[in-house]
Amino acid sequence: MQQDETEWSRFDALTDADLDTTAASDTDDPQTDAAFWKDATVVMPENIIAIDLDLLEWFKAQAPDYETQINTILREYVEANANS
Repeated sequence: MQQDETEWSRFDALTDADLDTTAASDTDDPQTDAAFWKDATVVMPENIIAIDLDLLEWFKAQAPDYETQINTILREYVEANANS
């Protein structure tokens, strides 16, 4: 059995109580406590766009590289209308 399969089977075997205990222990880390996040700055990528959910679902159903397909369609549209 491969390492990743073993790890997933260990994860799948955890109960909700196990997960709660693990999550609670994560808050003891001084790097992730409230003081650490108080002055944190959220940086959003500049290349995020909003796409209607029905459109996104349609593209996702077409192929796994749906993001590339969307980009190609938009580029073709821009190039076709560049001199308008």
